[in-house]
Amino acid sequence: MELDSNIPNSPKPGDTFFVRMNNGAIHAAEILETRAVDGSDQQEYFVHYLNFDHRNDQWITESRLSGNASNEQMEMTNEQLNDSTNSLTSRKRARLKRRLNDDPSDFSHECSFESADQIARKDYKPSVKYIEKIWIGQYEMDCWYHSPFPDEYGKQRLLYICEYCMKYMRLKTTYSRHLAECSLRRPPGIEIYRDPKIGCALYEVDGAQNKLYCQNLCLLARLFLESKVICFNVPEFLFYVLMEYNHNNQKERFIGYFSKEKDSAFGYNLSCLLCLPPYQRKGYGKLLIQFSYELSKLENAVGGPEKPVSDLGHKAYLSYWTWALLNVLKEKPEIEVDELSAITSISTENCLETLSSYGFIKYWRQGHFVCASRKGIEARLQELHAKTFLVVNSQLINWQPRVKGKAGRYSKTFAF
Repeated sequence: MELDSNIPNSPKPGDTFFVRMNNGAIHAAEILETRAVDGSDQQEYFVHYLNFDHRNDQWITESRLSGNASNEQMEMTNEQLNDSTNSLTSRKRARLKRRLNDDPSDFSHECSFESADQIARKDYKPSVKYIEKIWIGQYEMDCWYHSPFPDEYGKQRLLYICEYCMKYMRLKTTYSRHLAECSLRRPPGIEIYRDPKIGCALYEVDGAQNKLYCQNLCLLARLFLESKVICFNVPEFLFYVLMEYNHNNQKERFIGYFSKEKDSAFGYNLSCLLCLPPYQRKGYGKLLIQFSYELSKLENAVGGPEKPVSDLGHKAYLSYWTWALLNVLKEKPEIEVDELSAITSISTENCLETLSSYGFIKYWRQGHFVCASRKGIEARLQELHAKTFLVVNSQLINWQPRVKGKAGRYSKTFAF
């Protein structure tokens, strides 16, 4: 494809260009905002790569603009991308339908996450991401999305965040001074789990009792989650914060958290989930998901995540559901879906969605039943064991279900 090398003197929001991405590829992108480069008369452009997730949106210099995208070129690019996406979707749908014995009349769980996600994002308008990086703990990391930090902080290119109290700062000198003075060395909540084997601890923080901390935690999460993060109405939520600790000095590092409504009308056991980028692909995301289900088991409840779920979140959930369900099926290969749901606290909808993707569900006489061979189950479990998979030791959980209107009850204390 030949590109128009003529770049207007003043590219403006709404214009579409071909842009050189970080990996060197050329792709169509729309300019959403412009700003002046500090100390010069040059301009930077905040662009969204068409047909890409908004976490790829970024600020670029004019040198990255490869030329105007004509209408004909735009149509050709969109057709190629849409054809590829549609063909993948069609193949996936066809495969799932075949695995349900080609019965399309009862396929309500077919794409439960995808359909909910599409509805939620239909009218989504991206916000310009001014905070490009944050420094928290020992890591500096790129941000993915806009977060509604107050104006004086929300326009900073780099923001410093204390991993203990979640206070955010603009200057490194202020941050260094704060670290020396901050009285917290762990989240301001109650420790409900500590596992020396994996070096992790989990704290329950009540949004009503630690409002500022939880609001700051949500502002941090919003930098990496595109939707569904409450930032200010935190009293109605509980936050479960995961920390990594060193056996030698007991210094704890923030990994991530999940939140849940105190009284969910829809039975959700998780509202939003954050695992910071440096800790991703290490099993911590699935560990937090497993915690949410372990708490549901103690409540004798069946639950699931609040929708919509992000693409990365859906992958983590599918991996956990597969692991949890197959471990039960390994011992009881012939089991009804309702019983499987009761044992794992995974909703029947999510059980059907997961097992259908592996061909372990059959439809017969107006009902679904599990049909899986031990060989097939073992093969899938071996695939999962090849990946990093941290497991919660349920014997170490120090938590009991909360009485409605009251905080949870705790039977033990930990020595530090």
